[in-house]
Amino acid sequence: MTTHPNQSIVACGKTVDIGTPVVLWNQAKSYICPNKRGRRHCSQHDRKLNGAPTQADSRYTLKDPETAYAELKQAVYQFVLHYDVCYSSHHCHQVLKDSTFKGSHFYLDLDGTIYQTCDLYWKTNTAPADDRQGNERAVHVEIANLSWQARAEESDLYHAPRDLYRKVNGRWQFQLPEKFQKKLRTPDFQAFASRPYGQRGYFSRNINGRMVRMWDFTEEQYRALIRLCRGVNQLLPGIALRVPFDKDKRRTPPGKIKNFSRFKGILGHAHVQGGTGDGIKKKYDPGSAFNWGRLRHALQRQSG
Repeated sequence: MTTHPNQSIVACGKTVDIGTPVVLWNQAKSYICPNKRGRRHCSQHDRKLNGAPTQADSRYTLKDPETAYAELKQAVYQFVLHYDVCYSSHHCHQVLKDSTFKGSHFYLDLDGTIYQTCDLYWKTNTAPADDRQGNERAVHVEIANLSWQARAEESDLYHAPRDLYRKVNGRWQFQLPEKFQKKLRTPDFQAFASRPYGQRGYFSRNINGRMVRMWDFTEEQYRALIRLCRGVNQLLPGIALRVPFDKDKRRTPPGKIKNFSRFKGILGHAHVQGGTGDGIKKKYDPGSAFNWGRLRHALQRQSG
């Protein structure tokens, strides 16, 4: 008997089929958000969960799912994209588990597998934004990509001993360590950058005052992300199918945008967090390689 993988994402118990594999937090070999919180503008949970340290998972229940869903649709209007600065989604989850407050609603692995770690009703602390209200209005996805490790000499986080991409038959392949390779849901998956930049392969761009050098995401990640964006919009229509776009320059700005707190749609962590607030760090994701044009055109076709 063949079992079909789940393809639905969930908000307040309501589901939308997005047409690509999704592993939910309550399924086998899943990832459960290690640090959930209640949203301040939603009332269908114990208010103590808003600012309290992480509680037992059984504490995170909804009083009335229908009311919760109505409130969530009013409260949330941004879908924020991140790179995870990790080898894979498994690695990302281990890093977030070691934190006392970080989490993400979704992980998007190298092979295109999407992991939903909790119901979208809950807040995850991934992007406070310059006004410190970013997590209240957003849902988040951490997309597997080492990002800063374009060159071994710049790998200050995981200290890569060598360049981790090599050219194979004209394409740039990520040399994923075996211990992370084994955790991918697609057996023997080979991760290739979707696009190269010239002969060197990696992209370089100044984002919020810093040069970001990184390799592109995989083709499988782009395909899954486009479907995920459409599904999030179906569940939470306040998240419009659009990305920031400068009409004069004909491109998506790489860094913080002026209307970051009011923008309704899909945007990067760098768009909402330029580090101008007291104690708020500058952010750069989803980075220099992310193909905003591809995502924008795909979403325009869907909304049209």
